[in-house]
Amino acid sequence: MAATDDFSPVVILVLLRLHGGCLEQSEEPRLIDLTWTMEERMNMYPTHAEYRFTIVYRGELAPGYPESYLESNNLFMSEHTGTHLDAPAHFVPGAWRLDEIPLGHLTGPGVVVDVRDKIGNNSDYAITQQDLQDWERQYGRIPDDSILLLRTGWGEWFWEQGPQAFLGTDTEDVNLVHFPGLHPEGAQWLVDNRNAPLVHRILLPNNVLILENVAHLDKMPPTGSTVYAMPIKIGQGSGAPVRVFAIVDGRTSTAGLSTPNWAAMLSTLLILQLAVM
Repeated sequence: MAATDDFSPVVILVLLRLHGGCLEQSEEPRLIDLTWTMEERMNMYPTHAEYRFTIVYRGELAPGYPESYLESNNLFMSEHTGTHLDAPAHFVPGAWRLDEIPLGHLTGPGVVVDVRDKIGNNSDYAITQQDLQDWERQYGRIPDDSILLLRTGWGEWFWEQGPQAFLGTDTEDVNLVHFPGLHPEGAQWLVDNRNAPLVHRILLPNNVLILENVAHLDKMPPTGSTVYAMPIKIGQGSGAPVRVFAIVDGRTSTAGLSTPNWAAMLSTLLILQLAVM
């Protein structure tokens, strides 16, 4: 699927306000890091500034006195670098900026729909209603109040291979960007049956949150987790790097959000979270 103004690259995660569901309990709660390490030459969307890390000082402030050791660094980057969150104001005038997002919209129970076998190496694959219904036949109805994570595998396969493999191009031409995406039919089925939105241009006016470049979904179980996405709180920001992690514990799988939310996720690139009006 080629990149357009209506769809961010590679994959989407949408939070859906869905109820109930019986999930297996894990023996011991465990943490899963869903965040890529920020480093120079990481994958960046073609129009964004490259990440730069500069060492200012590493050493003893007073020679011969190890207790005076200091490290200090400077960072230069786009707000939309690495695993990051897009605030609704990134595309919509007057919508929430980063520091206006309620904490209740940054967490929710997780459900993972794995579509890797259907996608294969097809960078233009569009996830359909049938894909979603196939998952439900195996695991049951997508429960209310869940974070639906649609795992394409694109990040785990190609993130470390560079932009040519991950985005389809290492140039600044956004017309050459290709990535798996959500088919309009699949999106419409979520809208009609699971209260999910069609595309993020529709979500953003309703205070959608978009989280891109989510990592390590290969470590996530199909059910039984709670996902947290905590961005740097930049005043008036349109986005920011974010630490995303999950707690895997079946007891948390049916927990509701403190503020009602909707969302859906396709593999490793986006979280879309729509505030219930």
